[in-house]
Amino acid sequence: MKFYIAAPFNQREEVKEIYNMLKSLGHEITTDWTNHKYIKPYNTNQQLARRYAQEDLEGVLSCDVFVLLSDGKSQGRNTELGMAIALHRIFGKPSVYIVGESNLDSMFYISRGINRKDN
Repeated sequence: MKFYIAAPFNQREEVKEIYNMLKSLGHEITTDWTNHKYIKPYNTNQQLARRYAQEDLEGVLSCDVFVLLSDGKSQGRNTELGMAIALHRIFGKPSVYIVGESNLDSMFYISRGINRKDN
């Protein structure tokens, strides 16, 4: 299966560990954003921000399973989640999971078809 994991940038080490576990089980990662450079403020890094956004959105488009780590703050992961929810509603995939203690912090986290896990 193909996975995309959305999480705050400061959780990239945790996401790398999850990637390694998934790969060891024979799964694929659609986009590995953990290797991206820190580029805030975006207005001074617009070209790289545009490239990263495109890569990440393509990763969501091509995944079978979308996982959002709910703890921490991040704007980008909510854009990715919206895209995953829309794809799921229209095409029936990806499967969407919200993982973490904050898995009820948004009304969208309890949308129809969303799977929530505490860890």
